[in-house]
Amino acid sequence: MKLLVISGDFRQYLDSSFHSLMTTLADLLELYLWYKSGSIKYILSQLPSTPDFVLVNEPGEINSPVIDELSLLAIPYAVYLHDLHHDSCKEALQDKNLCWVFTRYRDRFLDWYPEWQKRMSWLPHHIDNKIFKDYHLPKSIDYLMMGAMHEYVYSLRYKIREKMKGKPGFIYHEHPGYKHFSPAEMRNLLVGPNYAREINRAKIFFSCDSVYKYPLLKYFEVLACNTLLLAPSSAELLDLGFVPGVHFIDIDELNFEEKAEYYLQHEKERQEIAQQGYEMVREKHSTTRRAAQLLGMVKKILGSCSTS
Repeated sequence: MKLLVISGDFRQYLDSSFHSLMTTLADLLELYLWYKSGSIKYILSQLPSTPDFVLVNEPGEINSPVIDELSLLAIPYAVYLHDLHHDSCKEALQDKNLCWVFTRYRDRFLDWYPEWQKRMSWLPHHIDNKIFKDYHLPKSIDYLMMGAMHEYVYSLRYKIREKMKGKPGFIYHEHPGYKHFSPAEMRNLLVGPNYAREINRAKIFFSCDSVYKYPLLKYFEVLACNTLLLAPSSAELLDLGFVPGVHFIDIDELNFEEKAEYYLQHEKERQEIAQQGYEMVREKHSTTRRAAQLLGMVKKILGSCSTS
């Protein structure tokens, strides 16, 4: 199979998980990656052979190339949507030639775009086990929080920080920004492996699923670093295999402090749950597994196109 993927360049981006997915996928099929804006006709003319399928990653986003004439494409093409609340998602779904949609988040997509239910595949977050792993660092941080802190979007995360910021043992690191980082920055900032190591140093990590109730990447990253996660649960998260009390601790705005203190004091329980979460996420949500799932989805789509 030959697959053309049109995407922003995430090789040195804050979140490099899509690049990891493409690197893994390249071992399974003939993959053409295209990062520049232009006409789809021109792009196809530059490839060594015609692809069987075209996937456009995050169309309309800041880091994404602008592709013209997609509506004229004779090859089946799909889009992969990430942040579903962005206007770019709604715009991408207007193309009548669009064959299929891959979505990072299932429930909000079905809530907002139910007409696409029969032409949608759920492709959730995943973890590069070479970066997010147990580094076996001393657990020197009691409570850790990292990431964006917009009060409207991350209301629970904001409340936790405001409540915990004066508490001994609590550390908060600001979001470094969604951007590309130089090799020097990658070595010195809390991004990439340094970010994973910092998570690995924590006994307890606070996060949330935002106002949109997305199973965000931090759920996967924290568990993959063998650290106990305290964050809200959801039906979508349960279907991903995240079981509260077994793989992480479900919290809300009323009980997060009490639960954090309990698991800080009860080391054996904390370690058992963190270990179970670590094993689950590495087994079910590795980049290797997600690449194989994507390949299977594309094969199924092509099969349905050929029989329709």
